[in-house]
Amino acid sequence: MRKNNIETQEVFHSTDKGVEIRVFVLPRSSQCKIAGIHDGALKIKMTKPPVEGQANAECCKVVAKQLGVPKSRVKVTRGKTSRRKVLLVEGVSAREVSERL
Repeated sequence: MRKNNIETQEVFHSTDKGVEIRVFVLPRSSQCKIAGIHDGALKIKMTKPPVEGQANAECCKVVAKQLGVPKSRVKVTRGKTSRRKVLLVEGVSAREVSERL
């Protein structure tokens, strides 16, 4: 999924710890995948329900798989109980994220 620079700059940015990615999650979906951009955030469909952190864990797993990093490097930093979240991906650059998304 390749997006132009304007859209991807809205979705993620570099920090001193890695890259923060804004995501919009759709729990209880029929499939688990990255489904494009929605309102300045990476839209992720997930099969897990938003119960006891299941959706957060699956969200991190999907992003880690897409970026080719261990899931332990992806953490929800904001929005743990919201559909809108911010993920921190440690040890990657914005350029790597841009190329892999």
